[in-house]
Amino acid sequence: MEKHNLVVELGEGKYLRMTRSERIQHFILASTFIVLVITGFWLKYPDAFWVKWIQFLIGKSAFELRGIIHRTASAIMIAGCMYHLFYLIFTARGRHFFLDMLPKKRDILDVVQVIKYFFSKSHNKPKFGRFSYIEKAEYWAVVWGTIIMGGTGIVLWFQNKFLPIIHNDGMNIATAIHFYEAILATLAILVWHFYFVFLNPDVVPMNKAWLFGYLTHEEMEKEHPLELEKLEEYKKTLELEKEEKVKKEAEEKET
Repeated sequence: MEKHNLVVELGEGKYLRMTRSERIQHFILASTFIVLVITGFWLKYPDAFWVKWIQFLIGKSAFELRGIIHRTASAIMIAGCMYHLFYLIFTARGRHFFLDMLPKKRDILDVVQVIKYFFSKSHNKPKFGRFSYIEKAEYWAVVWGTIIMGGTGIVLWFQNKFLPIIHNDGMNIATAIHFYEAILATLAILVWHFYFVFLNPDVVPMNKAWLFGYLTHEEMEKEHPLELEKLEEYKKTLELEKEEKVKKEAEEKET
């Protein structure tokens, strides 16, 4: 059986969900995203009450500082994404992560089953493996959004270089795409991601994996029962192999 690289039993009923490296990647993405949202909408809505409050705290240099912070956060986010790409390509765990994130036929069946469950057409909720269709959708939405925001952001950052190439119409299009994608991404995080991390009845008050890196046995049973079954099956296989090895060594000693 293929070795499980994504979920490892840590003992005491704990299962590794996110390594330290993965939690750092998540922290970089989350923190830079929050900073970019604040500093980005600050530019778009300079008269908003929360903007005036920030400007009052910082002082006259607030607007200039906003631009520096926004660009710095952008660079850090891009660097974090580059590291994530490196992680996916050059580490065994990263490659497993990528393969498990790919959409599969079962994801469609799970969506259908969830709809049936919500409309009382079925009493059984679908069982999820390492990643549910929701987590996969979120991940690829982040990938798509980062590419769009990063690309248009670079155009706007270096507009003196791009203006002769794409002209005013192209710059206006890049600005519109950057703005509306920012709104979409912000709503997706606030409404969708925050719900599944903080408000989902299965994880209330919070899914702690992004902080501590592990899930309990009970949480695994609720959220990723198929992955738990695979892990337990793998453990049984290891135990059988160990028993056979001990038995073989004992027989060799007797002879």
